[in-house]
Amino acid sequence: MLPCSEVHWKILPAVSRELAVMLEREHVPRSKIASALGTSGAAVSQYISGKRGGEKLAPKAIVACGKLAKKIAAGKVTEEQMLVEMAKIIVLAKKSKLGKNDPCAICMSGS
Repeated sequence: MLPCSEVHWKILPAVSRELAVMLEREHVPRSKIASALGTSGAAVSQYISGKRGGEKLAPKAIVACGKLAKKIAAGKVTEEQMLVEMAKIIVLAKKSKLGKNDPCAICMSGS
């Protein structure tokens, strides 16, 4: 398995799903959700319906997603901040059972 492939195929979709669901609860339009996540409206629909991003996240990662969703909904996140926050959530997710066997510079940095 290539480095970070588990992040790409499992963790990032799970984080995106969690954020999409939380943003929908915050009454954020799906077009804005898609823009915030850097994906399409169709992908957002699949996240919200549970057809994509089915891996379970660690509780700490879910809490971090909730905090980020509230910032996004309030319009208080720049694109750069979004990338930093997503990386932090990925690190939290990697500390769980999900992704534990996938070596990754982000995860191994201890940040």
